[in-house]
Amino acid sequence: MHIGSLLVFAIFLNFNLVNAQGEIMEAHVSATLESVLILNINPDVNVEFGIIEISDNLYQITRKPDDIHFSVESTGNWSLSVSASDNYFSCVDDSSCKIPIDFVGYQIENKGTNWDNGLFSHIANRTKDTTLSLSTKKTTVLVNGNKNNIGGKEQNAFVLRWKLNFDDDLLKIDKFYSYKIKEGYYRADFYITLTEDNR
Repeated sequence: MHIGSLLVFAIFLNFNLVNAQGEIMEAHVSATLESVLILNINPDVNVEFGIIEISDNLYQITRKPDDIHFSVESTGNWSLSVSASDNYFSCVDDSSCKIPIDFVGYQIENKGTNWDNGLFSHIANRTKDTTLSLSTKKTTVLVNGNKNNIGGKEQNAFVLRWKLNFDDDLLKIDKFYSYKIKEGYYRADFYITLTEDNR
């Protein structure tokens, strides 16, 4: 009777020990993976150019807009759009003097190792072979290709180059003359918007 009680107690103690060891060794692990989406660009950039009238309805650009260097770091696919903050460039010295925003166009040149040769590469670049006019409408310019545009700033490095595109379009030249442009420097703000591309 005494031996039986001891045996039962030993078995019960052993069961509790195994149970306790199981609880000590058991661990609940959870991790949340956050995606990274970073646009590296100088926050103070804008579009600015200078112009003078050298004779009646004949203008000369005295300063071209500066190129904008930027890069993207992302753990997922992304798309990028460009838009202007206003419909007009305003003269720095006299805000009543305006030039329509679409007199400036742009192209984005790829400097990274992710190819931008269309939808079958890493990135589809709408400005690869053409110039887009600046607009207040958000215009999607760079999108994810079939090879994915995931990567850091070495893979996704770009230069946004501005082009004064009124000088090769006769309709725009006529419209331009009607504004009776004042000499000076003209400026406008613009947005580059980076978003996740879940397609």
